[in-house]
Amino acid sequence: MVSTEHEIPLELIRDSPSLVTRFLTELGVSPPKHTSLRIDHSGMNETKVTEHHSDSVVLFLDGDKVVMAVIVEVQLRYEKDKIYDWFPYVANLWARRRCPTTLVVYAPERRTARRCAAPIPIGHPGLTLTPLVIGPDAVPVITDPETAVETPELTLLSGAIHGNENRDVLKAVVHALNAIEPSKTVLYVEYVAKRLSEAAKRELETLMTMIKPERHSIVAVTNYADGQAAGQLDTLRRILVRLIEKRGLALTDESRSQISECADTDTLDMWVERAILAERAEDIFN
Repeated sequence: MVSTEHEIPLELIRDSPSLVTRFLTELGVSPPKHTSLRIDHSGMNETKVTEHHSDSVVLFLDGDKVVMAVIVEVQLRYEKDKIYDWFPYVANLWARRRCPTTLVVYAPERRTARRCAAPIPIGHPGLTLTPLVIGPDAVPVITDPETAVETPELTLLSGAIHGNENRDVLKAVVHALNAIEPSKTVLYVEYVAKRLSEAAKRELETLMTMIKPERHSIVAVTNYADGQAAGQLDTLRRILVRLIEKRGLALTDESRSQISECADTDTLDMWVERAILAERAEDIFN
């Protein structure tokens, strides 16, 4: 099952597709001249029996013309069989969009990043796919409050990767949280907190006093350190209800009971993921 730790980096890119432009430049790729960016449908092969679905696709447009397509994959750990998906992703999107197509893999762990960056020989002479990998070194250490407000999505990725080593990065995270859509504050705090050490997590909890007053009612820093399943369940329930309410979806008494009675963290985690993009509350639970 896809986890929130997998989904949140993709949500940050959906919020700010320009992140892809920055990372391409960081990886030595010059994006083509373009006037806009757009998130594309991630299904790569709608008409074939076997469908391929990448995590996300960002299109570079010059006017109405698609001039480049970038596939974004999130890899929290190395999966040796994943390479057999990546080439079909690239080939199918290249054929569908008929433009230069690039594979970018976001891997927040160094060891995973190194392994994902290995060239993939397809077998045909001269045909080798080498993924462009966004590892920890490609994510800048952001400590400046003004930069955090200007690039909140990038700052949150910076906090998740570099927050354990630098207190100023955590301060920047709070400034970034003040600049994002309020309904996503809880999810993004949770994402950063899950990747922090216990000391850094406590530091972030202290710094959250800097959050804007109007956001206090929807902020909950997730703490998994105590190892108590009841605490984890309660946190996920609160996050889910607040996210649904802040997105303006109608939550029935039956749905509230369903949430309060659920004692499975994986199920609650799945509902949180669905609640990010669901158009109706009932779509979350079905």
